[in-house]
Amino acid sequence: MSTSTATSTARSTVRSASRSTSGPVNGPAGGPVKAEHHTLRAALAEPFSSNTGLTTHVHQQVLVLHWEGLTGYGTALAARPGELDACLPLLTDASPLALARTLGRLHAAGIRPAVVSAVDMALHDLLGKRAGLPLHALLGLAGQPLAPTALSIGAGSDEELIRRGRALAHWPVLKLKLTPEDDGSRAGVLREVYDGRIWVDGNGSWTPERAVEVARELDRHGVELLEQPVPPGPADRLRHVHENAPLPVVADEDCTGPEDVLRLRGCASAVNIKLTKCGGLRRAHETATLARRAGLKVMLGCKTESALGVTAMAQLAPLADHLDLDGHVDLTDDPFRGLRIDQGTLLMPDGPGLGVTATDTTDGES
Repeated sequence: MSTSTATSTARSTVRSASRSTSGPVNGPAGGPVKAEHHTLRAALAEPFSSNTGLTTHVHQQVLVLHWEGLTGYGTALAARPGELDACLPLLTDASPLALARTLGRLHAAGIRPAVVSAVDMALHDLLGKRAGLPLHALLGLAGQPLAPTALSIGAGSDEELIRRGRALAHWPVLKLKLTPEDDGSRAGVLREVYDGRIWVDGNGSWTPERAVEVARELDRHGVELLEQPVPPGPADRLRHVHENAPLPVVADEDCTGPEDVLRLRGCASAVNIKLTKCGGLRRAHETATLARRAGLKVMLGCKTESALGVTAMAQLAPLADHLDLDGHVDLTDDPFRGLRIDQGTLLMPDGPGLGVTATDTTDGES
């Protein structure tokens, strides 16, 4: 798809999407907040396969908050029908200056983290824009070195793996998705054509005993770490792999927020933090801080999603030992522009707030 075609598709998709508007709600220090949301659909240049299925398109909800002439953006992945509509009445008195109060109200009402995350992002975006600073600078994280980000390769044939490995030979870190049928030998196939760093994501594929066997095979091929080798659940399953595998184990689905950190201490070497799991930037920051104090390393991750959510998570990148922020790289018609990646190097936007701009101008100023 050409660049001009992709841009046109993105704009028509966003503009024709269904919208829901709450109308003004009272907000402190600046008057009413107006909230609306719409559906975003974007295509992948290449389908992405994992043990959860084949992904060809991204579907997500975009929340737009208007306040004091500013516009804040947030996104909810896998939002259920009506969830954001149910959330809007809870934004009474919403304001970036009262962010903690608003998010606390949502959590108390039992709103799912994926939906709370959208509100959290939009409010943080507004907060940075009100201050006139990029969010990472407002959080005191500017000027620190950033780890390179991995780029994920989906499950597929050995021929496809070789093709992708050769095409991505310049990328510093590749993350290989494995399935329950894999024994770890596919890392050796990748290693034949790729000399860089390799991570493996098991996506909960194996029993603890089988995971240890796979980890030993992965270690033979110089794999650096193994992410979520067992299904999420009792921590002793991860602990078995952590204590017996020859490479570090990263908890992903087993870590949904700060409340999971202490139970994972001694059961993994690191935790993978994602906004959609924990409920936004505020809890992600808390999770990362607590993990470090508990002696765990920190990975910041994302889903296959638009640049909006990936750029939001990148605001916390200086807190991470490992980055997996490539979720927007392969989208052909992403209506958002923000974080750019040059061969694994994160190039942060310098605009205020999240620094994200929307190619669809109907949502107001960005």
